[in-house]
Amino acid sequence: MRAISLLLCAASVLAAQILVETPDGFRTVGASYMMGSTNPGDPLDLRFRGPAGANIAVAGVGFSARAIQPSGDFTVRFLPEAEGSYSANLSAGSWSVILRGSALAVATVVYQGEPLFQGGVIDLGSVEVGTAASTTVLLQNRSARPLTVPSIKSDFSFAERVVLPLVLEPGAELPLRLTVTPEEAGLRSGVLSVAGRTFELRVTGTLPKLSEARIVIDAAAVTSGQQVRLRIEFAEAARSNAAGTLELEFSGEDPAVRLSTGRVASFSVPAGSNVARFGEEDEIMLQTGTVAGLIRLRVKTPGSEVRREFQTVLQPVAIDEAKATREGSTIVVALSGFDNSRGTSSMNFQFADKAGSPLGGVFSVTPENEWKSYYQTSGLGGVFRLRAVFPVAGDASLVDSVTVAIANAVGRTEVGKLNLP
Repeated sequence: MRAISLLLCAASVLAAQILVETPDGFRTVGASYMMGSTNPGDPLDLRFRGPAGANIAVAGVGFSARAIQPSGDFTVRFLPEAEGSYSANLSAGSWSVILRGSALAVATVVYQGEPLFQGGVIDLGSVEVGTAASTTVLLQNRSARPLTVPSIKSDFSFAERVVLPLVLEPGAELPLRLTVTPEEAGLRSGVLSVAGRTFELRVTGTLPKLSEARIVIDAAAVTSGQQVRLRIEFAEAARSNAAGTLELEFSGEDPAVRLSTGRVASFSVPAGSNVARFGEEDEIMLQTGTVAGLIRLRVKTPGSEVRREFQTVLQPVAIDEAKATREGSTIVVALSGFDNSRGTSSMNFQFADKAGSPLGGVFSVTPENEWKSYYQTSGLGGVFRLRAVFPVAGDASLVDSVTVAIANAVGRTEVGKLNLP
């Protein structure tokens, strides 16, 4: 039992020490530990582990403790400001260790007045596709001795040739002008490497701005039940390949109000042209649907939006197909078409014999409530198909034709004479 207690005590003492993370896992540090070398302005982070809940403190220029966890894990950052040797005291509860590090002088990369750490970002901003973007970074020698820069590489172009190896005297600086021309829209990234230290390069290509757009249609007026050919023209030709979208909104409930591609259509504008291209065509079809309402079109291009609106007004019922047939002693009248008011108020049927003489009076129907009920559940806009059935008492063969009229709040539509077979 005594031996077991001693072993447990030894294990507890070992677990309470300060450990450092290595590729092979955490291992115990001694009285001092060399964190390594880095460049001035470039952080070097190492992960340590101390007793759980212990107070963690680092005292020394260029060293700091970060991301301290209740479990005892924490990170020490070594961030020297200048070349030289550095040391600090790291304490974790009752345990302590001397940390050491060194900084080797290198050329400082300065962007927009601030020195960059390794991995820092040099952002050239946004520029139109086909247009050059440029910026300048400075290489500075902030040390007291000459510095040699053996290599400088960039995924973006240098405006002027850089002669290597480059020697910078104390206090000297060299401007490096970087330039790039995006060939497509979106983020383009690259790397600037200075003596092995890398920095991220970024530029965002934007689609070229276009001059003011104009929506042109091939109809004098826009009404329900039309297919209108539409084109987009610009006041000036595009300087380079450009693009945009045509968007449609409708105030009513009718999925048939759409462009030939739906309610959004993408277009391109080739360099030198002032007409939008929808795929291989200069025009696109606008279907006005079968419900009256406000059609709003938006032409969206980079930095610009142009609108045009068309109000389709209420109109009499439109009949696309009308037919009368016999089914034994029954006469059936079938109608199809649309009512963009969705409120048919009356229907009249007048039957006649072969001589054209009326058979009986006019059959008048007022189906307003039925129409409202139908359109509340229909997802077809103002479209309808109607089947009116008339049983004939007597000899149905005497009925030769029927004349039909249908009306809504706007007006009356004469369907005309339908002959029976």
